Order: sequence, then C-alpha cells, then structure tokens
Amino acid sequence: MPNRAGRFCFPPIEGVSGDVSSALVLSDEKEKELLRSCWYSHDARWYRVVAREYGLEATNRINKQVCRALGKAEMHRLVKVLGIAAPTTVQELVQVIEAAFRLFTPPPLTQLEIRVVNDHSYEAWMKRCFIHDNITKAGIAPFYICAAGDRIQGWHEALGLPLAEEPLTRHCPKSQGQECRPVISFQLPKA
Repeated sequence: MPNRAGRFCFPPIEGVSGDVSSALVLSDEKEKELLRSCWYSHDARWYRVVAREYGLEATNRINKQVCRALGKAEMHRLVKVLGIAAPTTVQELVQVIEAAFRLFTPPPLTQLEIRVVNDHSYEAWMKRCFIHDNITKAGIAPFYICAAGDRIQGWHEALGLPLAEEPLTRHCPKSQGQECRPVISFQLPKA
C-alpha cells in the first residue's frame, strides 16, 4: 500500500517496532529498480520455458511478436502519461525514443547514443545492452535472435511512424564481436 509520499510500504503490524516498519519502505528509485528486475526475470524465465518446450526457432519467432506488441503497449502508455502528441519531426521522435529507453531500460541496463541521420532516420548506437549481457550469461547468444528491433518497431507503430522496413532477423551483433549501431528508418506521416 502507498504511504503519504506515494511510496510502497507495508501497513504497520501490531507489536512490530517502527524500525522494522520504516525499513519496509522503498524509495521511488529502489521501487522502479525492483519492478524492472522482476519483469526482466519473468521475461528470461518465460523465454527459457518456451525454448525448452517448443525449441529455439519457435521461441525466437514468438519472442519477436511479443516484443513488438509490448513495445506498442509501452509507447501508448508513455505518450498518454506524458500527455504529448505524436512527434512530427525526427528530432521530436528521437526525444521520445530516448525517454522510452531512460524509463524502460535505463543505465546501466542500456547505454546508448542516438543521432539523427536525416529527416526520416536515426542511428541508435548500443554501447551496452542488457539483452546482450543476459543472453551471454545464459549461454544462448549463438542461438538468440535479437528482438530489440521489434520492440522499437512497436514503439514506432504506437506513434504512427512505422518503420520503413521490418526489423532484421539477426543474431546479436555484440555477441559476434560487432558494434550494434542500427540505422532506423521510418515512414513519415502522410500530409
């Protein structure tokens, strides 16, 4: 239940000291960190169970579909909470994409730089990627098909700026010793 500051805390328990009750209060940042950690633990376990049951090819295909739908839902919610209209320029779009990364996969999970390429594309340089870190730890990097582009595709669809092309179906470039610097092109809204 939220306390007066809006933070999560447990209700006082009769006979329990105030020290224990105050220790059960989470700061806003710790709360967000815990929720993200739980979500990504769920995601990894989902992937592992589906892979064991149906094989990696099916799991990768399903994961790409789920990430696209997740991205679409995330961006709809983010835009609504921010109270903003869909971006109309690549500069506005990059600001929204950066905000989404900061909220959903903040440093140190993801460290990236985004630069505008032209009026309908931008480059996203993934300096650090939590997906790469986790698939490497799990030992599945050689088999994992990256679905990050599908999540970004969902973000674009929610904003009414669909990608110019379907995201590449590819293994993680970082796990192959390459940089991950996709240039993402999108369709401009029809005037």
